[in-house]
Amino acid sequence: MTSSGKSLCYNVPVFEELFKDSSSCALYMFPTKALSQDQLRALKYMTNNFDVSSCIGIYDGDTLQEERAWLRDNARLLITNPDMLHKSILPYHGKFMRILSNLRFVVIDESHSYKGAFGCHTALILRRLRRLCSHVYGSDPKFIFSTATSANPLQHSMELANLSTLELIQNDGSPASQKLFVLWNSSLQPKTVGRLFAHICSPIWEVSCLFAEMVQHGLRCIAFCTSRKLCELVLLYTQEILHETAPHLVDSITSYRAGYAPEIRRTVESDFFGGKLRGLAATNALELGIDVGHLDVTLHLGFPGSIASLWQQAGRSGRREKPSLAVYVAFDGALDQYFMKYPEKLFRSPIECCNIDSQNPQVLEQHLVCAALEHPLSLHHDEKFFGSGISRAVEALRNRGYLSFDRSLDSSARIWNYIGHEKKPSDIVNIRAIETEAYQVIDTQTNEILEKIEESKAFFQVHEGAVYMRQGKTYLVKDLDLSRKIAWCQEADLKYYTKTRDYTDVQVIGGDMAYPAAMPRIPQTNAEGHMVPESTAQANTCKVVTTWFGFRRISRGSNQVLDTVELSLPRYSYESQAVWIQVPQACKEAVERRNFSFRAGLHAASHALLNVVPLCIICNSSDLAPECSNPYDTRSFSSRILIYDRHPGGTGVSLQVRPYFVELLVAALEVISSCACLGDMGCPKCIQCLACHESNEDLHKDAAIIIIKGVLDAEKSHCRDIENFMHARESQAESRNQAVV
Repeated sequence: MTSSGKSLCYNVPVFEELFKDSSSCALYMFPTKALSQDQLRALKYMTNNFDVSSCIGIYDGDTLQEERAWLRDNARLLITNPDMLHKSILPYHGKFMRILSNLRFVVIDESHSYKGAFGCHTALILRRLRRLCSHVYGSDPKFIFSTATSANPLQHSMELANLSTLELIQNDGSPASQKLFVLWNSSLQPKTVGRLFAHICSPIWEVSCLFAEMVQHGLRCIAFCTSRKLCELVLLYTQEILHETAPHLVDSITSYRAGYAPEIRRTVESDFFGGKLRGLAATNALELGIDVGHLDVTLHLGFPGSIASLWQQAGRSGRREKPSLAVYVAFDGALDQYFMKYPEKLFRSPIECCNIDSQNPQVLEQHLVCAALEHPLSLHHDEKFFGSGISRAVEALRNRGYLSFDRSLDSSARIWNYIGHEKKPSDIVNIRAIETEAYQVIDTQTNEILEKIEESKAFFQVHEGAVYMRQGKTYLVKDLDLSRKIAWCQEADLKYYTKTRDYTDVQVIGGDMAYPAAMPRIPQTNAEGHMVPESTAQANTCKVVTTWFGFRRISRGSNQVLDTVELSLPRYSYESQAVWIQVPQACKEAVERRNFSFRAGLHAASHALLNVVPLCIICNSSDLAPECSNPYDTRSFSSRILIYDRHPGGTGVSLQVRPYFVELLVAALEVISSCACLGDMGCPKCIQCLACHESNEDLHKDAAIIIIKGVLDAEKSHCRDIENFMHARESQAESRNQAVV
């Protein structure tokens, strides 16, 4: 539920307990530092006249060392995040003995944000917390979860903390006001003459016009953008409009996104909440429940990635019984245009589920190592916290030299101790895939550090000759010092922006490129316990490599390309894990006989496979990515269907997919073949994909059908049980159809 007063629902029982028992403590966990700061302000205000107010504090990466010591000794309500719990609280739990011994409540706010790989890590961190409370400190805290709209809030929360029972409260008694939702499709606007002609086809310009209009009418507004660059462009365009129409309002809007220094973000939050600012151009950094006061309008430039995110963003407005407005401005891409053409799919489709897999073998092993250092492991006592996978994981860790046990004890009484080389294993377990290397962006005139940009994103934004944008100002990047990781830039009045020309390759390390001899039967079962066929699909380490070869200068006024410049930059790469299958030459020939694009068919087939992975594997859309083809790339390409783990190092999801590859191909074929959408580009139900980094261009639905059918036919000759499996699927489908009739 969005905007329903959830924080009051958990604050009341927590403070009732804190007032009743002067030794009791509570732990609040928020996914971001900004939310922690926001809630601290609210809690301080709520408890202003009570002694407990002085015992509330934030324990995160920004907390000074002397403050940390005071909080460990005195705090009764400790506000933190999963990262600090993982790296600074659980490994040093002895310093928190007073808090953990008297812990009565653990509150997990914005719990819908804990999904995918991040949610998987957080689930294991919460198990480590519960285990220490039980084994070492004799406490059994109650858990309270607060979540936005989700399809499975109860199941997700129970899995997050491994709870056997949980009560779901979802009756929304908060004041509800009317919300008007507008779908704005700029591609349908008639072309006109004059100045407007240059802008009419640009959704960026149109959302900026709307933004300026809202501000001029005294409406408080957030314009949500899907990227940092779009956020800055919308601010620049809107300020240009206001310069001409309402110059006194130019300073009443600004931008808000990740990458800004904490003090800048706090200032923006305060100014917006206090009414000094009327509007913000923001990324999804403001999607979570930071209190920015009353909003009248939300603008949404492009689909934000999920229906749940769209409702979360739109829910920021209309919080005080006043009517509100949400405007979704579409790009020309296939996904946005699909929702413009079929708006009922946006409003009637179910909200997405939040999925986590706490039994992911790779992540489980990482956290068992951390847990063993915190307190020795016992299979007998710890299976209830870590699940049935603990036995296999512990044995694997013993074989790799991380754990050992006293051989004088029998197996049921064994105590497993950490013997690894790392002094603090939690330091090498990256729960958010946050990069440690970053480039500093420095103003040559003032020597001010404007921003720190992650290494993987730096070359997209601050290569030599790039236009860097920050809160309404434009800078020209004069030099990029690769050795010192510094981008030197100079403020300049520029009427263009830049966009890199690049491509990303997935290079499989190892694996057989040709079909092997017929394979022996290796028994596998699916989630229902039914036998699934083995296949020639392979799971291998892969290297994801991004290459930059140039950039374009694009007019801010007309969105026309002014010129193209060559670039020479180092490639950026990281290792991950991929699962893939070779596509026979016969498939290519069959596709090309129909005058279809084989490249587009492979692209669509990879999308279709990714879309059905949740049928067999517990994962989130952010865990995996398909191999996507650039429509303008003329290089040779591999004939394969491939998906890979999006996070550096991999999370093990691809490895879990491999045994189900044929079952997933069959499911993908069923989905594509039965989808009623028209046209080669398909729709989000079949071959369009949110994870596509080529904006769902270069897809061909019919070519994908030919390719998947061809792969399944080729698999039949190598794995004899596939045909029986497919016949069984067909029989099940017929039974379902008869039942419907």
